[in-house]
Amino acid sequence: MPEAPSVTRRLYGLLTPYRRRVALGLTLLLGSVAAELYPPLVWIRVVDQGLPARDWTFIGTQLALLVVVFGVQQLLSAWRGLILERAGQQLTLDVRLAVYRKLQSQSAAYFESQRTGDLIARVTGDVDALQDVLVRGTDSVIANLLRLIGVIGIFIALQPTLGVLTTLPMLAVGLMLWRYGKSVRPAYRAARSRLGDLTALITDRLSGVRVVQGFAREQAESARVEALGQALYAEQVRAVALRNRAFPLARFVGNLGNVIMLGGGAWLIMAGQFTLGGLLAYRGYGRYFYGPIDDLVNIGDLLQRAEAAGRRVFEVLDAPVDIVERPDARELPSPAHGEVRFENVTFGYSPARPVLRDVSFHVPAGQRVAVLGESGAGKSTLLGLVTRAHDPHSGRVILDGVDVRDLTLRSLRTGAVTMPQDTFLFHDTVRANVTYARPEAAPEEIEAALRAAHALDFVRALPEGLETMVGERGVKLSGGQRQRLAIARTLLARPALLLLDEPTSAVDAESEALVVAALDRLMQGRTSLIVTHRLSLARGADRVLVFRDGRLIEDGPPAQLRLRGGAYAALERAAEALERGEVVSLSEV
Repeated sequence: MPEAPSVTRRLYGLLTPYRRRVALGLTLLLGSVAAELYPPLVWIRVVDQGLPARDWTFIGTQLALLVVVFGVQQLLSAWRGLILERAGQQLTLDVRLAVYRKLQSQSAAYFESQRTGDLIARVTGDVDALQDVLVRGTDSVIANLLRLIGVIGIFIALQPTLGVLTTLPMLAVGLMLWRYGKSVRPAYRAARSRLGDLTALITDRLSGVRVVQGFAREQAESARVEALGQALYAEQVRAVALRNRAFPLARFVGNLGNVIMLGGGAWLIMAGQFTLGGLLAYRGYGRYFYGPIDDLVNIGDLLQRAEAAGRRVFEVLDAPVDIVERPDARELPSPAHGEVRFENVTFGYSPARPVLRDVSFHVPAGQRVAVLGESGAGKSTLLGLVTRAHDPHSGRVILDGVDVRDLTLRSLRTGAVTMPQDTFLFHDTVRANVTYARPEAAPEEIEAALRAAHALDFVRALPEGLETMVGERGVKLSGGQRQRLAIARTLLARPALLLLDEPTSAVDAESEALVVAALDRLMQGRTSLIVTHRLSLARGADRVLVFRDGRLIEDGPPAQLRLRGGAYAALERAAEALERGEVVSLSEV
């Protein structure tokens, strides 16, 4: 098995699509550095030739040349900066989109094992960290390496002995930086992980701030955030401590070259083997020689951070996708009818513990089917198998005569639409939420959908009508209002098959009648699978499926099942007893 590429190699592999722009930027960088290194050579000519000869024409020519070189250097530098910055911003956008698209393609099982806040940190902060190194950092590293190589070449050309002696400390600096990189890498990885933990916790607690406040848990949650913050602080301080031990020593060793330069230069001048102009040029080149030491030290530090961030980004990009569209997948037959068939379907989130066991049933097009059973019986999972939120471990789910695994995901999820138990509205306008499935819907279609969902009156009463912002997750609306907007959204989607998961669980008694009426309009002429605990919805169904321990134990019209005296009949008796105010034992249900 071939060895997996290192994170650093993969990071730089991300630059491949922008190689032409990067190559042009580096070409401009080469010219810019050459122009930057030219001025000290003018000093040699002025001091060693112009001044002894008192030749102002020669000196003036050299000064004019210096002005031109400065102008060219700034022009090339500005052009290079623009090109590389564009490449960097495009890289950031492309990687962020790649991570986001990968997340969108993941199954429900993936998100059940991840933390939303940590994923957000990877899409935002970790991707930004990559740009800092891949473009800005790489540009700085190459520029400084070119300066070092250029200066070392000039040093040796001007005075070979002094040039070699002056550059010797740089070898020690390189070794020190290599050892620092190995020691600090675990600290930066741990810090990025702690940052993800902290972001995830804060996102989770802010999303549930009403629960936190409702149980007076503010101090406890603040303590949890502080504990994770302290852990992040400790990892960051650990990295800083390593940095502050390594960097001063590296700078000290590197700057010993200054001592060698001045002492050796003075000795060689007195020995007649060097000139004053040459020593001044050496001193002028000192800032190009020792300045890059600091920059390279800092870039090495930045590279360690980027590797830690890159590792987290690649974990998302490399995560296997459970639900994959087959290469030869076909569109759902049009027009879709919504006929559903389960054939010996078994599924479990852990293969060793099935949630559904050998389930088989057939729902003809247009039939309204209620799905009943105790919590954990696999009812919601049943709906997820239709839209491929999960795939069965064995058996088949068939929609309109086609195995759902043979359909394109888009056509499947357009033809079969799920209304989840937790009604979700985006932080956007009423219009944007209602037309989410069909942004091109005409005004009269929107109005008709709202009217059918019994939502038109309350939408018109909102401060800005359809343009009213509903708040995050629809927080500005009541549960019943959110549910009716979700029904209007589903109506506009025009699905052939409706998958309703506890559609009345989040509404109050006052809103329930309106929601049930809206649901009835929604289900007319459509195949519907309704997961519910409310027998009022089951009684109005054409058929009822009753599940227990993942198995389908009863199947038939509600009136017929009541006469059989089985599980459904027990549920009916319990509901009637509760309506009379009687206490019902769980063993009776």
